[in-house]
Parts: sequence; C-alpha cells; structure tokens
Amino acid sequence: MIIPRGRDTRREVEEQAAFEEAERRRAELRAAATFDSFIDSSPVAIELFDSDGRPIRSNKAAERLLGKVPPPGITLFEERGLKRAGLLEPQVKRILAGARVETPPTWYDPTEIGLPGVPGRKVCFRATVFPLFDAEGNVTRIAVLHEDLTELKRLEESAREAPVASVAEATTPASNADPCDIEFARRKLEAALRDSEERYRSLIESARGHAIIRFAEDGRIIAASPSIQDITGVSRETVITDSSALFAQVHPDDIARVREVEAQVRRTGQYPPNHRFRIVNKSSGAQSWVEMRGAVCTFASRRTFEVILLDITVLKQTQELIQEHEASIATLAASAADAVVTIDKDWVVTAWSPGAEQETRFSANETLGRRLWDIYPDLEKSGIALLFRRTLLERAPQHSKELFYQDGREKYAAWFAVSTYPIPGGALGIFRNVTQRRKVEQAWRDTESRLRALMDNPTAVIALKDKSLRYVAANVPAQRLLGSSLGGTSIIGKTDAELFPSAVTGLLSSHDRQVLERNESVTVELALGDPKSDLAVWLHLTKQPWRDAAGTVIGILDLGFDITRMVRAIQELTRRRDYVEKLLAEQAQTLNRAQAELSRWAR
Repeated sequence: MIIPRGRDTRREVEEQAAFEEAERRRAELRAAATFDSFIDSSPVAIELFDSDGRPIRSNKAAERLLGKVPPPGITLFEERGLKRAGLLEPQVKRILAGARVETPPTWYDPTEIGLPGVPGRKVCFRATVFPLFDAEGNVTRIAVLHEDLTELKRLEESAREAPVASVAEATTPASNADPCDIEFARRKLEAALRDSEERYRSLIESARGHAIIRFAEDGRIIAASPSIQDITGVSRETVITDSSALFAQVHPDDIARVREVEAQVRRTGQYPPNHRFRIVNKSSGAQSWVEMRGAVCTFASRRTFEVILLDITVLKQTQELIQEHEASIATLAASAADAVVTIDKDWVVTAWSPGAEQETRFSANETLGRRLWDIYPDLEKSGIALLFRRTLLERAPQHSKELFYQDGREKYAAWFAVSTYPIPGGALGIFRNVTQRRKVEQAWRDTESRLRALMDNPTAVIALKDKSLRYVAANVPAQRLLGSSLGGTSIIGKTDAELFPSAVTGLLSSHDRQVLERNESVTVELALGDPKSDLAVWLHLTKQPWRDAAGTVIGILDLGFDITRMVRAIQELTRRRDYVEKLLAEQAQTLNRAQAELSRWAR
C-alpha cells in the first residue's frame, strides 16, 4: 500500500517565489524591448547615457544628424561631449538633480571639435535632456532628444535676405529702364511704406500693459499709444497737447531723478538700465511702478526718442514679496530655537541655523558650502533625501513621520521629524530632534510594563484610592478579595463603607486618614468577616501615600497579601499549645497527688 505524501508547504512557497521572480524578469525584458523598439523606430534623434555620462544606446536618426554616435571613449560630461549636445557644465548638475534642460538652437560641426565628419557640413539642432528615474526616484539614465532645425534656420535666413534684395532692385534705376517700370516701382515702394506705417500704427494701438511714446529732441511728445491712459491716468490727446502732463503724474519723491535722467538721455541718446519710478494716477489715486526704456532713432529726418513705458507694479510687488519671504527665511535661519537648513538645487547647504546646530550637533562652519550628502552619507537610507528630492522636483512641501538616522557615528544618530518646503533656488528643511521624547516614551512604556507585571501578580493585593477614599484602580486579587461581598461586581468607584462591616470600615478609615495627614506609611492586619469564623479572610495591608509626578499626595496605595493560611496556622499552633499546657497541668496535678500518697505510705 502506497501512502500519499502530504503537501510540502515550504517547497510550494519556493516554487511560487521562483515563478514570480521569473515573471518579473520577463516583464522587465518585455518593457526593455518595447523601450528599445520605440527608440530605434523614432524619427527623432535620441541618445541614452548612464548617470556617469557613458553612452548606452542611440538610434538611426541620431546617426544621420550627428554622425556615428557616440564616438568611442567620449562621455556626455566631457568637453567634447558637452559641445556635441549643446550643453553647459552647470546644466549637468541640474539634470543629475532631476531637472529637465532645454538648450537653445546650436550649429554643430563635428570636425570643429576633432570628431570625424564632413568639413563644412553644419547642422542646427535643439537638444532636450530628460533624467530617467528608477522606482525609488534615483536618476539612472539620461535621455537626449535632438530636434533638427537645419532647414528651418536656412529658410529664415533666406526670408531675411529676400526683401533686402527686392528693395535694392526696386530702388536702383537702370539707364535704359522704362518710365512705366520706374513708376510701378515707386508706387510699390509707397504701398510698402503705407503697409509699414499701418503695421506700426496697429502695433502702437494694440499695446496692452505698456505704452509706446515718441519724444522729439526738445522733449515734446509726438505720438503715444492709447494704453498710456491705463498706466498714467492721462489720455493720449492730453499728453500730446501738453507733454508736461505726463511728468506731472510722477511721484514727488521721484520727479527730481526723472528730470535728471531725461536731461542725461538728451546727451547720451539712451535711457539707463532699470530706470524705474512711481506714477500717481490722478483720476483714481492709485500708485503704480513703471519702467522706461528707449533709445534715439531717426524719424522723418529728425532725431527722436522711441520709448516704451512698462507697468511693472505686479513685478515690483512680487519682488517685494520675495524680499519679505527671503527676509523671513533669513530670520528663520538665524533662529536659535528652530532647526532650519536650506540647500540649493545642487544640494549645497546655504544656511544652517543655531537651532540646527543644537538639534543635529553639526556646527554651521562644518556644513555651510558642503553638499548635504557629505554631511549625512546615509541620507538616502534614512528617507530624508526623498523628502528634499520631491520638494526640489515637484516644488511642493513634504512632511514625514519620525525618521531615524544612523551611519555608525553615535554622536549624530538621532530621531528626526522633518518637513521640507520649496524656496527660490532650492529647498528649506525644518528638523526637530525627537530622540529625547522617544527615550521618554520608551521609559514610560517600560514603566507601564513593570506596573502591569506588578498589577498582574496573582498573590499581591494592589488597590489605589483617591483622596475621597474611593477605589480608582485594583488588580484581580484585590477585586476578588475586597469585593467578595459584591458578588463579582467591580469595586472601582466604591468606598470601604460599601464593601465591609462598620468595624472593618472604621479600622481602614482610621489608617487611611493617618496616611493622608501624616504623609507616612502604616501597616495593618485585619479579617474580612467574622475573625472567629473559619471562612474569614485575613489580609496584611501596607498603606502608603500615592503621589503624582510633582510629588503631591493624590491618594493612597494599598499593597497587601492574603495571610489567611498563616493566621490559621498560628491559631492552630496556639490551640495545640494551650492543649499541651492544659495536659501538662493535669499531669502535674496527678503527679503531685501521687507523691502525696507515697508520702503517707512512707510514714
């Protein structure tokens, strides 16, 4: 007879794990094959590099655009590799930090940087560089997409050269030219001039958020766009009629500087950079900031000044808000109470507050100018790096549960509660060292465990009373012995008068008052029930003050033991001693009588 074998659970688990691992590998292979197929079939030039800049893969479109790519021995981060991709070295750090980078159009000739190619064959492309992340958010590969702009740039150059040639041909008379052709060319130029003036007028009329003004050499306003009224509160007709109406709106504190700049412009022919001043709108009373830009030009054979008046009120308010935020951040970073750390996009520490020195035990001199990774090598393992990375990439605050950092240096091992916030150019982190609280909580749990072990002692009677002598806590033996008269009901919330006879209650109350008044322990032995009954339960109780954390007496702690068996044994010993003493007394009396009888016989 063959007995069937039972299920081998361990073997089934191993087979299931092997099957899942094989399926995972097949899924990875399918995903990799799909990704490679997409790159190979893409009409856009694509190159893949690892995180160290070494080439991994490129498609046919990249080879057609840039030649045989990538050249052996050249990485993306070397000088020739950077020129080949149109990148600058600071952009590499942004890419490795997880940011996307787009380069301006670049003309590329491989022979100019010592790579094989056809001399004089240049291509124009724009590169877009993407970091590729793994499941944990780490940059593992870099994808470079090249957009071919060669034909577009050549068409633009042709379009710019065509009008110049046509005008030159139209304005150069030939000695044998037909008068009809000359008239046709003149009318064509007049039509082009009218079109140009119409386009300029449309540009002036459609200005929004800025005003275009034309000044004459003597400071008169020759032309202005209608939008000047939105900015200054003065209509175009008014400023053209009276040029001083424009400068009458300038804030009194800025008028002297504005007049000085206007006089300087007449000499230099150009407005200084960042020429900003305040305008008070007379109609609404609102104050706004404007910036004036312009340069000298020639109009109708006269020297004029073409000026753009920009309304920068929102920009100014934003700058002031940023300055307030930066001041707040600076104040926070200088705080001795809060542990504030700021880093830039390259993870370099830019601020380390006095509070951070206390919380982390690193001084500002040890941290400023260093990468956060150099200060905390195991930043990734602790989970703190993930918070900063998400803040830098998503520009959103991140908050964590309590994280533990440990890298083998016991001085810096600690529990931290970390919050990170985006700031211009980087991220701000607030650290709170909760190690001491963790230790207190652990000590409290240990104390609770010891108290629970004490309360669970099956032989000890433990009960707590408040100052009104009501039971607030009791363990199982106390519930069983002290509450025997309640038929299983809890003694919590009851007094001794509700549990015992008046004699027992009087004895317990007397000792309880003595403990509360004298603030000292007392000991008492008593019987619960009739002391002469064999059913009486005897207790040995020690009553001592129950204090809170501040040392104030808030009640009474009763700690006792059931001594019924000992009392019974003592009573039995006493009974037997009395019996023996009685027996000895009877024996002595009998002996005395016998001696007396012998004495009589002896006589």
